[in-house]
Amino acid sequence: MDITKLRNGAGEVLVRTVNAMKGGTGQVHPQSLLCALGSLAGYACQQDVRNVYMKNKGMAEDTVFTVMENKQGRKFFFGDLLNEPLVNERYSVWSMIGGAVHRAGAKLPDVNDIFRYVSYVVGGEQFGRVRSCETGDDMETYVRNLWRPLAAIAENYAQDGELHIVFGLALQKSVISCKGVTDITEAARIAMESAVSMSKIELN
Repeated sequence: MDITKLRNGAGEVLVRTVNAMKGGTGQVHPQSLLCALGSLAGYACQQDVRNVYMKNKGMAEDTVFTVMENKQGRKFFFGDLLNEPLVNERYSVWSMIGGAVHRAGAKLPDVNDIFRYVSYVVGGEQFGRVRSCETGDDMETYVRNLWRPLAAIAENYAQDGELHIVFGLALQKSVISCKGVTDITEAARIAMESAVSMSKIELN
């Protein structure tokens, strides 16, 4: 792992995301940026698991993930392998958010509450919308609009299994940038709720 290279990739991803989200005022809504980058980091976790276990090791989808379908037949993905890059690895999305919160001297949000909430709403009307917060778009719209161009950039810096680190580092920078603008604990909750939610989706 070349962490310097990954940080450089994160910097480029962050700049491209900010430029893509600038409104008519030339400013980016902080909560919307956190939601977008959190959503991308979460979806990157699923793609890393697919690349490492399905593409490289030839494992089947239903052995890599616990797959849930809603009444419309849409798939959502869960499982221990998916939780590794989300919360358990050294460079998990959660650890990078936590690093930003620690640097700001703030309190971490309750990650277990975030997982419980996402599991409760997954596949329903509230899924993909951040609680108690207005954002420019819902989480899935951010992933659909931004994933392919930004993943193409991130792939220039990351090896298989490292995309979530690039997006997680970009997310970390965006959380840090919220100090003095919005509550850091709330910023971290928005970021992680978006990541956990969008790690679950099937993007067709």
